[in-house]
Amino acid sequence: MQRVTRNQHVNAYSANNAPAIRIGPGETFIMETNDRFQGYTSPQDAPLDMLLSMTGPVYVAGSEPGDTLRVDVLDIKPAMGYGWIVATPGRAMLKDRITEWRRRKIPIEGDRVRFSETITLPYAPMIGRMGVAPEGEPRGSNSVGPFGGAMSNIAIGPGAAVYLPVFVEGGLLTIEDVHAVMGDGESASSGVEMGAEVTLRCDIATNLRAERPLVITREHIMTTGEGESMEAASHMAVNEMATLLMRRLDLDAVDAAMLISNAVDTRFSYVGGPPYRAKAVLPRSLLKL
Repeated sequence: MQRVTRNQHVNAYSANNAPAIRIGPGETFIMETNDRFQGYTSPQDAPLDMLLSMTGPVYVAGSEPGDTLRVDVLDIKPAMGYGWIVATPGRAMLKDRITEWRRRKIPIEGDRVRFSETITLPYAPMIGRMGVAPEGEPRGSNSVGPFGGAMSNIAIGPGAAVYLPVFVEGGLLTIEDVHAVMGDGESASSGVEMGAEVTLRCDIATNLRAERPLVITREHIMTTGEGESMEAASHMAVNEMATLLMRRLDLDAVDAAMLISNAVDTRFSYVGGPPYRAKAVLPRSLLKL
């Protein structure tokens, strides 16, 4: 099985990045991600090269602009037996409550994440950044858009399939920002950040064409959005869901809106500051995908 090591990294989504590996459609491979917070010991001396780095990219043979890449997340294992939580004054929704910078080392013990001696959380790993090379100019690792990027969607974990539009030959998939657990919205700007070994499978989708990132789990289908406000991000995600329902169920715009009002949940993926990120969530059974 091919592997992208944690030393094979870039700092932007870009068509200029040389592939770390080349795979065929349907091939399973491993991507290692770094413990980006290992050297993050103070906000004054932040290791930005590592904090902004991403593993990859992966070239998927046969994928061309206009195609849709399906990325199956098969497994996420911690690279070490711990992760980190960081709180920074002035950042995220709870910025007024955070009066000092703090970093905590968090043990990962099997299927539990030990927040403290008395509090544990279930191990629920997810990938915060996943994207392909965009059309046009390179985009920084914290960017988000039609190419994917820093979606911060807790559903992108084992069992999920992420559909991404292809803009350049080979797609050039990169990932990073893996968490052992993270609350929906990441309200205080940090999940349990960890280095990881991520097993993925990529293929060229034939049953679904995506113009923006689409996430499918065992139970749900999610369209995504981002914007300068939470309202704008939600508006984009819900509009994408309306377009999907109209195409897949042969509904007109009014019927799609009525169905969304009764069957779709609007949830936030990141609330810490612009660009805000949102998702519209539909039971998978309604579309049979």
